[in-house]
Amino acid sequence: MINENGNARYVQLEEELELFSEMGISPVQKLTGTLNSVRLALADLKKEVYNYSFTDPEEEIYFFKHIKPKFLASQIYALERFKIDADKPLGEETILKIYYEQELKFIRRFFEKHQFLYQYYLLEGKELDNAYFIRGINQSSIFIADGPDLDPKFSTPGDYLFARFLAMEKLQEYLMQRLYNPLETENHFKNSRTKGSFKWTGDKSNLIELAYGIYGTMQINDGNITIADIIEWLELSLDISLTRYYRRFSEIKMRKSISKTKYLDDMRDALAKYIDEGDTFKPRSIKPLPKAK
Repeated sequence: MINENGNARYVQLEEELELFSEMGISPVQKLTGTLNSVRLALADLKKEVYNYSFTDPEEEIYFFKHIKPKFLASQIYALERFKIDADKPLGEETILKIYYEQELKFIRRFFEKHQFLYQYYLLEGKELDNAYFIRGINQSSIFIADGPDLDPKFSTPGDYLFARFLAMEKLQEYLMQRLYNPLETENHFKNSRTKGSFKWTGDKSNLIELAYGIYGTMQINDGNITIADIIEWLELSLDISLTRYYRRFSEIKMRKSISKTKYLDDMRDALAKYIDEGDTFKPRSIKPLPKAK
């Protein structure tokens, strides 16, 4: 129950943050509103944890591994992005490019610093979950860097670092966008998106699978294009946000029970059927993959 409630509260938080991002207010006002929304959401989450007894270790692990980090990541990302935007140098495109590249290096060093747990995060490891995501564990007895001094009733040794991984991945994607489109502003990006007459209504993972397929076959600009360029092109063309596409592609690569190219397989089958049946062919909707619990 608590995990379902947490996911529902996070959807509400995302809607609030989206509203702030679209408001014509100053960056400081946006940051203030964002942080206040996250603070209230975390307060709701904490209150529910205080009044709830987890049914088993698996439920507690899922909450502190997947639910709470999403909320903290929103806070961390907002602060880090505000600092990057505020410190952005004025000058030629080359200077701005160097600045964004330097910020990306900082993020890569962060991942390298926490390489062990970051690999555990990427590979969706479970062997050490009892040590990282159960409250009351002595941090000195496990392999993890010290984090902020948090409420022991609402924190575990690993939840904060997992939140930072989420935030840094999102920040990395933001920097990649700015690096390859250094003169593009947020308002221009949003206004451009509203001009599209098409909207992707399928599962985001399917579109990311398609994006990497386009990238791998090198049919655009003779292959002189990055995956970030392709992702942004699809976002603009199909009125969709593909944030954390690196993370989603990692999930695609780790599929075990279904094909790693599930959507492209379905597309191939649909095309073959259309070739065979001609105008009598009626496309069917492809059901999205079940979400991992």
